[in-house]
Amino acid sequence: MDRIETQSTSRKTATTSDIVLREGPQARLLFRPEIVDNTGKPEAAVRGRFLYQKKKRSDQWIEFERLPLTSVKVDEGYQLEINSSELYTLLINLRKLYQLANAYGVPQGKKSFLEVSGALADLLALAGPELQEFFTSNSEDAIRLFRLLLNWIYKRPSIEVFEGVSELLELNTVVGLANLKAFLKEWKANSDVSKEEFWQALFAKNTFVLSQLFAYPVILIKDKAYLGGKDLTNTGGQIVDFLCKLESTGAAALVEIKTPMTPLLGSAYRGVYPISNDLAGAISQALKYRSSLMENIQNLQRGEPTVIASEPYCVVVAGDCAELNSSEKKASFERFRERLNGVRILTFDEVYKRIEGLLAIFTDSSGISPQKSTLCMESDDLG
Repeated sequence: MDRIETQSTSRKTATTSDIVLREGPQARLLFRPEIVDNTGKPEAAVRGRFLYQKKKRSDQWIEFERLPLTSVKVDEGYQLEINSSELYTLLINLRKLYQLANAYGVPQGKKSFLEVSGALADLLALAGPELQEFFTSNSEDAIRLFRLLLNWIYKRPSIEVFEGVSELLELNTVVGLANLKAFLKEWKANSDVSKEEFWQALFAKNTFVLSQLFAYPVILIKDKAYLGGKDLTNTGGQIVDFLCKLESTGAAALVEIKTPMTPLLGSAYRGVYPISNDLAGAISQALKYRSSLMENIQNLQRGEPTVIASEPYCVVVAGDCAELNSSEKKASFERFRERLNGVRILTFDEVYKRIEGLLAIFTDSSGISPQKSTLCMESDDLG
């Protein structure tokens, strides 16, 4: 009995899976246990009865009519003999039921309990401090286990190890919150880094941020993607920071990452501020990448199309709005940005605030905290 199905019949009783002791082609002997709330002796939480069944032509098992013991006459009696193997099966499975009752009491509703053993059983038996110590001293194994668990959950057609779907949603939210918090913490700690390679690597490690750059869900195809452009001397190739595509249509999307230190504006000119040479160069670079992709798309894909390269979306992430410390600077930047065709400009602080806002939505309105998610061996509403 590796899996135990239970169905509550009242607040104090629940039927469980039959324990088959003996089975032949046409007859079988089983024990039908029941978990009970025994207030007088809580440890004695299982009762049941033996059933002898025969099979109908329709392959359906039927039970004999029960005869009360009061019908036994003098010099008559009942005798039920079970061999050593059958008795062992009964005792082993009753032990599991007592363990279940001790851990969960009388399960309410319809539930399924799956037996685990070996290292996993030892892991589940650890208390909070012991579990924390285990994961701290075995961090690589902990991360691998967590990834396997999430992958398994994602592929399951129905969840059978969580107490209700809400627990799964809590887990997904907790994972999302952890990613968002870790990303924001690393960003804030390195906000003054002026190396493009650092920021490109940070975005590559946290690809969920790329979807925050667009108004549509996107899928990362490749970072440091080659878009063509090499000449006969094998030079001049165009390498974009991130090649993505819209999840809905497959349209190509190009992302170029600079740094928060990239200047947005140049020196004042007759009361206005033109964009800086660095930002103008980044925009020109993105447009060149788009042109190279459109010209070389057939050779780059060779077979099944990866993206639709008709007028690819382009985003440049550069600079920080803290630089725009006057109304004239803000107006100059917005006039240029809003009228720019083909390339969208986002500043680093704007992207940061989008992620921060996403985190606030979860923590303020969901009411979910990491402490609420509890992994257990039961599930509700299986039927």
